[in-house]
Amino acid sequence: MAKLRTSILVVDDSSTVCKFISSALSKADYQVTEAYDMETALSFFEVTLPDLVLTDIMMPGIGGLAGISIMRTQWPETAIVAMSAGTDSLAYQDALAAARTMGADGVIKKPFKADELYTLVKKTLAQYADKNKGKRILVIDDSSTICKLLTKKLNTSGYISNAMTSMEEALASDDVVGLDLVIIDIFMPGLGGIAGIAHIRKNWPDIKIIAISGGWETKDGDDALSAAKKIGADAAIKKPFDMALLETTIEQLLGT
Repeated sequence: MAKLRTSILVVDDSSTVCKFISSALSKADYQVTEAYDMETALSFFEVTLPDLVLTDIMMPGIGGLAGISIMRTQWPETAIVAMSAGTDSLAYQDALAAARTMGADGVIKKPFKADELYTLVKKTLAQYADKNKGKRILVIDDSSTICKLLTKKLNTSGYISNAMTSMEEALASDDVVGLDLVIIDIFMPGLGGIAGIAHIRKNWPDIKIIAISGGWETKDGDDALSAAKKIGADAAIKKPFDMALLETTIEQLLGT
């Protein structure tokens, strides 16, 4: 018999956090089960397979990162969202990025509001069945028109995409944590794409980077794209480009 309600397993050593999440998601008609340690959570899989697991990263015993790795290996059809506030020894950005590396489909920083949680859960579940499995892409371009065009197309294709109109905004945002790929315009006011590519490549080496540029009247766009690749971009595309070319490039880089 098919399940009538989407099942979610919440794993956190804080009963307060579990109750908060359980209450919020139950109001959205999800079937929620709580586990206060990863050992209990893993044993739950012997009874039934949840559609999604929400797990804290820092817990006694089998921690969240190890648990994510186990779940991703043994139950690849279950979606996973990691949450963390960080600790004195591990910043939340690093913790969430590590969770993405282990196989988490989404990440969220504690503390969060119920509507933020609901939005992420809904988006992860909606896109998880897609071939792209909710891979996260950030578009950085000072043209709001290009940002809207690309994010609309990427979301339609099953990716989780967002856009920002400056490199400074992107680097200061939590959205840079755990990205799979970033599309960066080279010529932008302020920090600019070349410096941004170098910063991302140094601090988040696993993120794939596509540089895009139409060039300026006083600059050669081809030379700019070549420079972007030398500084760390995985691919470079000259504007204006065909969306099919961009999607093919993304698929090649992400292996989708």
